[in-house]
Amino acid sequence: MRDWKEDGWFNDQTGEITRGCHVDPGHTVIDVGCGDGGFINFCAGQGAEVWFIDRDEAKLASTEARIKSSPARAYRAILSDCDPIPIPDDMGDLVICTEVLEHVADPVKFLGEVIRVARPGAQLLISVPDSRSEQFVSATAPPQCFQEPNHIRIYTDQAFAQLILDAGLEIESHQFNGCFWSMFWPLSWMTCEPGEGLPVDNEHPVIRHWTRLWQLVQRHPDGHKIRDALNQLLPSSQTIVARKPV
Repeated sequence: MRDWKEDGWFNDQTGEITRGCHVDPGHTVIDVGCGDGGFINFCAGQGAEVWFIDRDEAKLASTEARIKSSPARAYRAILSDCDPIPIPDDMGDLVICTEVLEHVADPVKFLGEVIRVARPGAQLLISVPDSRSEQFVSATAPPQCFQEPNHIRIYTDQAFAQLILDAGLEIESHQFNGCFWSMFWPLSWMTCEPGEGLPVDNEHPVIRHWTRLWQLVQRHPDGHKIRDALNQLLPSSQTIVARKPV
Protein backbone atom coordinates (compact mmCIF):
# COMPACT_ATOMS: atom_id res chain seq x y z
CA MET A 1 0.00 0.00 0.00
CA ARG A 2 2.89 2.37 0.73
CA ASP A 3 4.04 2.36 -2.92
CA TRP A 4 0.46 3.04 -4.01
CA LYS A 5 0.23 6.04 -1.69
CA GLU A 6 3.53 7.40 -2.97
CA ASP A 7 2.15 7.08 -6.50
CA GLY A 8 -0.86 9.24 -5.56
CA TRP A 9 -3.39 6.59 -4.54
CA PHE A 10 -5.70 6.61 -1.49
CA ASN A 11 -5.15 10.25 -0.60
CA ASP A 12 -7.25 10.95 2.49
CA GLN A 13 -6.38 14.65 2.44
CA THR A 14 -7.74 15.30 -1.07
CA GLY A 15 -10.33 12.49 -1.15
CA GLU A 16 -8.74 11.09 -4.31
CA ILE A 17 -8.73 7.33 -4.76
CA THR A 18 -6.15 8.10 -7.43
CA ARG A 19 -5.06 11.35 -9.03
CA GLY A 20 -7.99 13.06 -10.71
CA CYS A 21 -10.57 10.65 -9.30
CA HIS A 22 -12.31 12.22 -6.31
CA VAL A 23 -14.71 10.53 -3.91
CA ASP A 24 -17.19 12.90 -2.25
CA PRO A 25 -19.62 12.18 0.61
CA GLY A 26 -22.53 12.78 -1.77
CA HIS A 27 -21.32 10.15 -4.24
CA THR A 28 -22.70 6.69 -4.79
CA VAL A 29 -19.76 4.39 -5.51
CA ILE A 30 -20.16 0.91 -6.99
CA ASP A 31 -17.32 -1.64 -6.81
CA VAL A 32 -17.86 -4.52 -9.25
CA GLY A 33 -15.72 -7.41 -8.03
CA CYS A 34 -14.69 -5.83 -4.73
CA GLY A 35 -12.43 -8.69 -3.60
CA ASP A 36 -10.82 -7.82 -0.27
CA GLY A 37 -12.45 -4.39 -0.34
CA GLY A 38 -9.45 -2.06 -0.29
CA PHE A 39 -10.87 0.34 -2.89
CA ILE A 40 -14.44 0.47 -1.61
CA ASN A 41 -13.24 0.79 1.98
CA PHE A 42 -11.39 3.99 1.02
CA CYS A 43 -14.60 5.32 -0.55
CA ALA A 44 -16.57 4.41 2.56
CA GLY A 45 -14.02 6.32 4.59
CA GLN A 46 -14.84 9.44 2.57
CA GLY A 47 -18.48 9.14 3.67
CA ALA A 48 -19.88 8.04 0.29
CA GLU A 49 -22.73 5.61 -0.23
CA VAL A 50 -21.06 2.37 -1.31
CA TRP A 51 -22.34 -0.66 -3.18
CA PHE A 52 -19.96 -3.58 -3.47
CA ILE A 53 -20.37 -6.84 -5.34
CA ASP A 54 -18.44 -10.10 -5.44
CA ARG A 55 -19.11 -13.77 -6.20
CA ASP A 56 -16.89 -14.87 -3.32
CA GLU A 57 -19.15 -15.02 -0.27
CA ALA A 58 -16.28 -15.01 2.24
CA LYS A 59 -14.60 -11.95 0.72
CA LEU A 60 -17.93 -10.15 0.50
CA ALA A 61 -18.63 -10.85 4.17
CA SER A 62 -15.16 -9.67 5.18
CA THR A 63 -15.58 -6.45 3.21
CA GLU A 64 -19.02 -5.85 4.70
CA ALA A 65 -17.63 -6.24 8.22
CA ARG A 66 -15.12 -3.46 7.49
CA ILE A 67 -17.71 -1.18 5.89
CA LYS A 68 -20.08 -1.53 8.84
CA SER A 69 -17.68 0.36 11.07
CA SER A 70 -16.87 3.02 8.47
CA PRO A 71 -18.41 6.50 8.07
CA ALA A 72 -20.13 5.43 4.83
CA ARG A 73 -23.41 7.28 4.28
CA ALA A 74 -25.04 3.96 3.37
CA TYR A 75 -23.91 0.62 2.01
CA ARG A 76 -25.15 -2.46 0.20
CA ALA A 77 -23.33 -5.78 -0.17
CA ILE A 78 -24.38 -7.92 -3.15
CA LEU A 79 -23.41 -11.54 -3.80
CA SER A 80 -23.40 -12.03 -7.58
CA ASP A 81 -21.35 -13.22 -10.55
CA CYS A 82 -22.39 -9.95 -12.27
CA ASP A 83 -23.88 -11.63 -15.33
CA PRO A 84 -25.79 -9.34 -15.35
CA ILE A 85 -24.95 -6.89 -12.58
CA PRO A 86 -28.03 -6.78 -10.30
CA ILE A 87 -28.15 -2.98 -10.08
CA PRO A 88 -30.43 -0.55 -12.00
CA ASP A 89 -29.10 1.65 -14.78
CA ASP A 90 -27.32 4.97 -14.07
CA MET A 91 -26.73 4.50 -10.34
CA GLY A 92 -23.04 5.20 -9.75
CA ASP A 93 -21.17 8.51 -9.63
CA LEU A 94 -18.02 6.37 -9.60
CA VAL A 95 -17.84 2.74 -10.72
CA ILE A 96 -14.79 0.68 -9.82
CA CYS A 97 -13.77 -2.55 -11.53
CA THR A 98 -10.24 -3.63 -10.63
CA GLU A 99 -8.46 -6.83 -11.71
CA VAL A 100 -11.64 -8.46 -13.03
CA LEU A 101 -11.63 -8.21 -16.83
CA GLU A 102 -8.75 -10.68 -17.12
CA HIS A 103 -11.05 -13.35 -15.66
CA VAL A 104 -14.12 -12.95 -17.87
CA ALA A 105 -14.93 -14.84 -21.06
CA ASP A 106 -16.62 -11.89 -22.75
CA PRO A 107 -14.96 -8.63 -21.64
CA VAL A 108 -16.98 -6.50 -24.08
CA LYS A 109 -20.26 -7.72 -22.61
CA PHE A 110 -18.99 -7.45 -19.05
CA LEU A 111 -17.65 -3.94 -19.55
CA GLY A 112 -21.00 -2.97 -21.05
CA GLU A 113 -22.65 -3.99 -17.78
CA VAL A 114 -20.13 -1.98 -15.77
CA ILE A 115 -20.85 1.08 -17.89
CA ARG A 116 -24.61 0.56 -17.70
CA VAL A 117 -24.70 1.07 -13.92
CA ALA A 118 -22.69 4.33 -14.17
CA ARG A 119 -24.55 7.61 -14.46
CA PRO A 120 -23.97 9.80 -17.52
CA GLY A 121 -20.91 11.89 -16.71
CA ALA A 122 -19.71 9.41 -14.08
CA GLN A 123 -16.10 8.34 -13.72
CA LEU A 124 -15.02 4.72 -14.02
CA LEU A 125 -11.82 3.33 -12.52
CA ILE A 126 -10.83 0.12 -14.29
CA SER A 127 -7.65 -1.91 -13.95
CA VAL A 128 -6.14 -5.12 -15.35
CA PRO A 129 -2.77 -6.84 -14.95
CA ASP A 130 -0.21 -5.53 -17.42
CA SER A 131 0.97 -7.91 -20.15
CA ARG A 132 4.65 -7.36 -19.35
CA SER A 133 4.21 -8.54 -15.77
CA GLU A 134 1.97 -11.42 -16.85
CA GLN A 135 4.64 -12.69 -19.23
CA PHE A 136 7.27 -12.46 -16.49
CA VAL A 137 5.07 -14.21 -13.92
CA SER A 138 4.37 -17.05 -16.36
CA ALA A 139 8.05 -18.00 -16.25
CA THR A 140 7.58 -19.60 -12.82
CA ALA A 141 3.82 -19.71 -12.14
CA PRO A 142 1.95 -23.01 -12.66
CA PRO A 143 -0.12 -23.24 -15.89
CA GLN A 144 -3.43 -23.08 -14.00
CA CYS A 145 -2.70 -19.44 -13.16
CA PHE A 146 -3.58 -18.67 -16.77
CA GLN A 147 -6.59 -20.96 -17.02
CA GLU A 148 -10.17 -20.58 -15.77
CA PRO A 149 -11.14 -19.29 -13.26
CA ASN A 150 -7.88 -17.37 -13.13
CA HIS A 151 -6.32 -15.12 -15.78
CA ILE A 152 -7.67 -16.13 -19.17
CA ARG A 153 -6.96 -12.79 -20.90
CA ILE A 154 -3.77 -10.75 -21.08
CA TYR A 155 -3.93 -7.06 -21.99
CA THR A 156 -1.26 -4.92 -23.54
CA ASP A 157 -1.63 -1.24 -22.75
CA GLN A 158 -2.79 -0.58 -26.32
CA ALA A 159 -5.40 -3.36 -26.24
CA PHE A 160 -6.72 -2.23 -22.86
CA ALA A 161 -7.08 1.38 -23.99
CA GLN A 162 -8.80 0.29 -27.19
CA LEU A 163 -11.27 -1.83 -25.23
CA ILE A 164 -12.21 1.22 -23.15
CA LEU A 165 -12.51 3.51 -26.17
CA ASP A 166 -14.55 1.00 -28.18
CA ALA A 167 -16.99 0.84 -25.27
CA GLY A 168 -17.70 4.55 -25.76
CA LEU A 169 -15.81 5.88 -22.76
CA GLU A 170 -13.48 8.89 -22.67
CA ILE A 171 -10.04 8.14 -21.21
CA GLU A 172 -8.82 10.70 -18.66
CA SER A 173 -5.66 8.92 -17.49
CA HIS A 174 -3.77 5.67 -18.04
CA GLN A 175 -1.46 4.71 -15.18
CA PHE A 176 1.06 1.94 -14.53
CA ASN A 177 1.86 0.72 -11.02
CA GLY A 178 3.02 -2.14 -8.87
CA CYS A 179 6.50 -2.96 -10.20
CA PHE A 180 7.39 -4.44 -6.79
CA TRP A 181 4.81 -7.18 -7.35
CA SER A 182 6.05 -7.87 -10.87
CA MET A 183 9.22 -9.19 -9.23
CA PHE A 184 7.59 -10.54 -6.07
CA TRP A 185 5.25 -13.01 -7.79
CA PRO A 186 7.78 -14.78 -10.07
CA LEU A 187 10.23 -15.06 -7.17
CA SER A 188 7.50 -16.31 -4.87
CA TRP A 189 6.25 -18.93 -7.32
CA MET A 190 9.85 -20.02 -7.89
CA THR A 191 10.49 -20.61 -4.19
CA CYS A 192 7.13 -21.90 -2.91
CA GLU A 193 6.31 -25.56 -2.33
CA PRO A 194 4.50 -27.32 -5.22
CA GLY A 195 0.73 -27.24 -4.78
CA GLU A 196 0.96 -24.56 -2.10
CA GLY A 197 -1.46 -22.26 -3.91
CA LEU A 198 -1.12 -18.48 -4.18
CA PRO A 199 2.21 -17.84 -2.39
CA VAL A 200 1.27 -14.60 -0.62
CA ASP A 201 2.91 -15.54 2.68
CA ASN A 202 6.06 -17.14 1.27
CA GLU A 203 8.85 -16.66 3.83
CA HIS A 204 11.70 -17.96 1.67
CA PRO A 205 14.95 -15.96 2.08
CA VAL A 206 14.76 -14.84 -1.56
CA ILE A 207 11.41 -13.16 -0.88
CA ARG A 208 12.65 -11.55 2.33
CA HIS A 209 15.74 -10.23 0.57
CA TRP A 210 13.71 -8.80 -2.31
CA THR A 211 11.28 -7.09 0.06
CA ARG A 212 14.12 -5.69 2.16
CA LEU A 213 16.00 -4.46 -0.92
CA TRP A 214 12.87 -2.70 -2.19
CA GLN A 215 12.29 -1.03 1.16
CA LEU A 216 15.88 0.25 1.21
CA VAL A 217 15.62 1.57 -2.35
CA GLN A 218 12.41 3.45 -1.50
CA ARG A 219 14.07 5.09 1.50
CA HIS A 220 16.80 6.54 -0.69
CA PRO A 221 16.19 10.18 -1.75
CA ASP A 222 16.20 9.07 -5.39
CA GLY A 223 14.30 5.85 -4.81
CA HIS A 224 11.20 7.23 -6.47
CA LYS A 225 13.14 7.51 -9.73
CA ILE A 226 13.76 3.75 -9.71
CA ARG A 227 10.11 3.09 -8.85
CA ASP A 228 8.83 5.41 -11.56
CA ALA A 229 11.11 3.90 -14.20
CA LEU A 230 10.19 0.33 -13.26
CA ASN A 231 6.50 1.19 -13.24
CA GLN A 232 6.89 2.10 -16.90
CA LEU A 233 9.06 -0.90 -17.78
CA LEU A 234 7.49 -3.70 -15.72
CA PRO A 235 4.22 -2.66 -14.06
CA SER A 236 2.09 -5.34 -12.46
CA SER A 237 -1.11 -3.38 -13.09
CA GLN A 238 -2.45 -0.75 -15.46
CA THR A 239 -5.35 1.50 -14.54
CA ILE A 240 -7.56 3.67 -16.69
CA VAL A 241 -9.72 6.45 -15.27
CA ALA A 242 -12.46 7.06 -17.82
CA ARG A 243 -15.68 9.02 -18.04
CA LYS A 244 -19.09 8.02 -19.35
CA PRO A 245 -20.30 10.64 -21.81
CA VAL A 246 -23.28 12.74 -20.80
